[in-house]
Amino acid sequence: MESNNLSRNDETDNDAKDSCANLKKSIPLINELFHVHCKIGKGTFSSVYLATLKSSNSPVHKKYALKHLIPTCHPDRIERELQCLQQMGGKDHIVGVELCLRNQGSIVFVMPYMRHDKFSEYVKDMTVEELKDYMRALLSAVRRVHQFNIIHRDVKPSNFLYDRTNKKYLLVDFGLAQQCSEYNAENLETMIGINERKTEIQSMKRKRSENLSFQSNSNITRNNVDSKCYCFGKPKVCVLCLTKPSQTAPRAGTPGFRAPEVLLKYPSQTLAIDIWACGVMMLCILSGTQVFFRSPDDCTALAEITTIFGSHKVQKCAQKLGKKVIFSENLPGIDIMSLCLKLRKRNKSMMHDRENSTCKVLPNSQYPMEAYHLLRKLLDLDYKTRITADQALSHPFLSS
Repeated sequence: MESNNLSRNDETDNDAKDSCANLKKSIPLINELFHVHCKIGKGTFSSVYLATLKSSNSPVHKKYALKHLIPTCHPDRIERELQCLQQMGGKDHIVGVELCLRNQGSIVFVMPYMRHDKFSEYVKDMTVEELKDYMRALLSAVRRVHQFNIIHRDVKPSNFLYDRTNKKYLLVDFGLAQQCSEYNAENLETMIGINERKTEIQSMKRKRSENLSFQSNSNITRNNVDSKCYCFGKPKVCVLCLTKPSQTAPRAGTPGFRAPEVLLKYPSQTLAIDIWACGVMMLCILSGTQVFFRSPDDCTALAEITTIFGSHKVQKCAQKLGKKVIFSENLPGIDIMSLCLKLRKRNKSMMHDRENSTCKVLPNSQYPMEAYHLLRKLLDLDYKTRITADQALSHPFLSS
């Protein structure tokens, strides 16, 4: 067993060395400017490396995070991320960019590095004051992003770095960021409704023409034209539904942190999806749970949300978005404060059982009612009434 573990470690070290070598090879200027030490992060669209300047005369070398984007990234995506870092970075706990290097299809963002703790190390034992500071920093960063009418789209613990010792915070990774639509929800709904109605009328005209050619019974033609969709909930799809255009909606984001309007594929998504993600992070802390929603797909994610809020509220939310959700049974929902207290007690008990008497004694944090009130505002199913970042910062829990 020991030899197997050693071989795995050797393979990991070799992969890390090869990765650093490939980075230097893809952009030769990096080797001239930086000492690249190791890979510190990897995502779907990029890898991040720790580096220091070669020419620095200071005894304490400043550390940098080199974000190497995969060559297949779309140019618009790269440009949008770079603009976000340049325009809003460096203030209100948002990462900035100091240099951008490019060689052919390879691009690297050079950003200041910040040491940070893992979410799993502090999610279970945050004090009330620490939670306040954490949420103030997170919502301040999100508020600044929203002031530029930008949706971050990937707010989550691993993208909000926290240095617990020095009380520093940093919102990173704008790879999925996008400009909020210039059309509000009502306008877009009207446009979609008009387009769908036009398509429906056109399909009816085509169908009438076909029926006139192949059928002599005019009553059948009239019934087909005036017919409504009755395939809903049945194992078939009617002609009217087949002729409607498919509805597309942005789905970018991390599973477990997607807002209801994203899960329901609502096309007009707003800044409020970042607020929902902030709420999920606060829910993790209040419940002492590292990953609260463990959904592998959107349907499961919607089911998990339903177990908390109840089927009636989720159906009401879907109805406001022009969607319809059917459940096999009615779920009443549960009180979110009671749930958090129960989970925190269970997690604390599990830690004692696992480590016996040598385990770390967790602080007996009794979060006030205002904390759970803010949580409910952040996790409002209706994106139109969901609290904004600015309003959240003025909430009694954070303003006191």
